[in-house]
Amino acid sequence: MSRRSWVLRRAGFTLVELLVVIGIIALLISILLPSLSRAREAANQVTCQAQQKQIVLAMILHASEHKGYMPLVGAIEPGTTPAAVQDVRMEKYDYWGTSGNFNLMSIMGALGPQLGQVVAADTQLNLEADMQKGLLRKLFVCPSDREGGRFGATLGMGGSAFNSYAFNEAALGWGDDGGGNGVRGHMRLRGKVARFPHPAILCLLTDGAPRGGDGAGAWQVYYDHDANITLRDIFITDHGAGTNPNYKAGAKDCGEWNLIDSNRHRKRMMVAFADGHVENVRLEEGTLDEISLCKDFPSR
Repeated sequence: MSRRSWVLRRAGFTLVELLVVIGIIALLISILLPSLSRAREAANQVTCQAQQKQIVLAMILHASEHKGYMPLVGAIEPGTTPAAVQDVRMEKYDYWGTSGNFNLMSIMGALGPQLGQVVAADTQLNLEADMQKGLLRKLFVCPSDREGGRFGATLGMGGSAFNSYAFNEAALGWGDDGGGNGVRGHMRLRGKVARFPHPAILCLLTDGAPRGGDGAGAWQVYYDHDANITLRDIFITDHGAGTNPNYKAGAKDCGEWNLIDSNRHRKRMMVAFADGHVENVRLEEGTLDEISLCKDFPSR
């Protein structure tokens, strides 16, 4: 064999050598992929915290510009007009509509000015169109939400939008003790920050999934149902004939445990509090029991 032909033969790979190399690459990929996935999720959690931080700070800024009131959420018991919520001068909350026909605006639209985005306020259709673009669409969708946010409402008649978060109706809703909207044992705080007890443990929003499916009828609001409850009470409640996998005997029936999206952040959840800080918390009883939905609220 000439030296030239020997060199040419040695320049290639045998089939066995190729298979060994491919096997090593596949092994390295199988080792590295879980680490890359964990790193990506860790980055998503940081991003989600930052987004919730922007939202809750915008809510605080809204209160400073609206006589101390944050935007309302939930099924507003008296109705959604300015007169119904004792805001005839339209100084406390934000509205869409035209003269003589105004309705409360959902939280995504209401926070547009504080977040630097202009939203149409003439019709619900135009309002919803503006809430589906720009910073509002990006900010209200968690990067770990594989659905890309679910279409639903934070406020009856307020306009629906894509959203990955659930809001606290106890603090941000309207209802009187014993009223006709199912409020039991306490008065919802109507978004008035002066009424917020223990802001450092009072959550305003968390990672969440809408209850009742997708669409305009899907609520993205924690319905508190009773006084003095925490996220733990929601997480372990036997709501819906025992369908909650987290149920523990003796838990309060405070409803809507299925808003907690336990798979989004691998058994963790981002929670924004009334004092403006955001925590990355583990979905376990001890942790959730320290996060108030309406703990120590005044009964009247």
